Amino acid sequence: MFNGWTIVTLPSDPPAPASIDFTLQDLVASVDNPFTGQQQFLDWQASYIEWSVSMPPLTKTQAPAWIAFLMSTRGSLNVFQIGDPLGKTPRGSVSGTPLVNGGSQTGYSLATKGWTAFANGVLLPGDWLQIGYRLYRNLAIANADGSGHATLSIWPPLRESPNDGDTIITTNTKGLFRLKGNQRKFSMLGNRTYGLQFDIREAL
Repeated sequence: MFNGWTIVTLPSDPPAPASIDFTLQDLVASVDNPFTGQQQFLDWQASYIEWSVSMPPLTKTQAPAWIAFLMSTRGSLNVFQIGDPLGKTPRGSVSGTPLVNGGSQTGYSLATKGWTAFANGVLLPGDWLQIGYRLYRNLAIANADGSGHATLSIWPPLRESPNDGDTIITTNTKGLFRLKGNQRKFSMLGNRTYGLQFDIREAL
């Protein structure tokens, strides 16, 4: 359980989808001045990610677990963890033992500690990081200072304020997601395999 949500376990076979389409959503409103053409923007400081997941053809041995998973989600009610199969390993050096540096943090930046002092490129743009059940993407080159501290620019914004000293996971990261809708479908194909595709969004 997390935040009162039941967490359903994702099947492990096959270990990765055949493809994932990623959609990035930022809640930003804009108004055009009809006389000057100038634009005004209101940033609601809210972002989330959506994925469209397609599985490879599933054998009659693999398919039942995935069908049971779809049933267990109860549509968009229950949540599950999933990660980017091509982003399991960061490109950065990840030197040291990264931890959250200070509690009550919010927004699109994260103060961290525990890196090797003066280490450059501990995380690179696009590297995933996980805190608790939440998944974030690092947006800029992160270098550690002499105390092993580094401030990360992240997306989306922090979902819950982490505690000082919380572990930052950088390998095999996963986020918390739910199905976008209540309807689920799967198909039996002519070659006696099953087809399965589902759309998900970050659980908020």
